[in-house]
Order: sequence, then C-alpha cells, then structure tokens
Amino acid sequence: MKLRLFLAALFACTLLSALEESRIDAVMSRDIIKATDILQNKNIGDEEKSKKIFEMFDSFFDFNQMAVICLGKAQWTQLNDAQQKEFIEKFVKRLKESYIVKLKLYTDEKITIQKAEKKSAARIQVPMILSAKDGQTYEILYKFYDTKNERGWLIYDVDVVGISIVQTYRSQFEGALKSGTFEDLIKKIDAIEIEVQK
Repeated sequence: MKLRLFLAALFACTLLSALEESRIDAVMSRDIIKATDILQNKNIGDEEKSKKIFEMFDSFFDFNQMAVICLGKAQWTQLNDAQQKEFIEKFVKRLKESYIVKLKLYTDEKITIQKAEKKSAARIQVPMILSAKDGQTYEILYKFYDTKNERGWLIYDVDVVGISIVQTYRSQFEGALKSGTFEDLIKKIDAIEIEVQK
C-alpha cells in the first residue's frame, strides 16, 4: 500500500538547526508543514523536491548514532575509522535512495503533529499522525535524544506504524561480521531492496 511506503519516508521532513527541548513542538510543526508544501507543489520535479527536503533534515538527524545502533556496538567497534566512515556513507546513501522512491507516493494526506512526550531526562518522542482519505490513521514516532553538546536534540530513530527504522536495518546487519568480512557487510547494504510497489 502506497501510504505505508510513504510513511517510512516522511520522517525525513524536518528541522534546520540545533534544537532546544523547549522548541521541539513548534519546530516540528513548522517544518512538517514546509515539507508537505514542497511535496504538494506540482511546479517542482521529484529530484528538486528530494533535494529541498534533504536540506531540511540533514543537519538534524544523528546519522552516526543511527549507524551504530543499526550495526550494533559490538560490530561497530570492530571497524577502524576508515571503515566506520565508509559504513556511515553507504548507510546514509541507501536511506536517501529509499526515501526518494517513497516520497513520490505522497498525495494530500492530512498530517498532525502531536505534543512531544518526555520519556526520560535525555529522551523525547514526538508522535505524528497521518490521516488517509479512507479514514485510517497511521502513527509515525520521532525519537530524539539529548546530545549534551552544541548540536542539541537530534533524531536517532523513527517508528513507522510501530516498526523501528533502525531496528529493521539492524536485523539485516546482525552478525554480519561474524560470518563475513567488512566488504561483505557493504555488499549487504547495496543489496537491500527498495520497495516500490503500491
């Protein structure tokens, strides 16, 4: 179903700069509106839409943290600096390729950002509800953590209808370095299929 595919991409539509806890609700609401305006603009091609949306979220997702979670700390520490860098680059490239495909599925579904929920001193979750024309609703849960540095609060994971993006990738990478080499791990990333069916 196209909505389910689109949900997995919509989390990429957020934020421009370091975010303080007190501003999370306002900034999330503002930038989701901006992103949906871009998606609904028929005068902009798909490539340009993707570029504009990536410009909005690139600085606010902690791709390093996401990569560590996806690979698992035990496997991550087996990699040297150059391998870690290559893994992050490959991982982010694959994420973006997937989102470009799925962003094309958006039409005019209604999106509502709900109030941020503080789960702990260093964890906040922001629910977003997408309402389809058939009356069904779907929840996307943005997960933030406090970096304790100048970058402020960053997104480290997103749940799409109850399924964690990073845990989904982690299940594919689990044990990869036990049974193979780093080169085999990179091939796993390249081999991940991007769903395009509606």
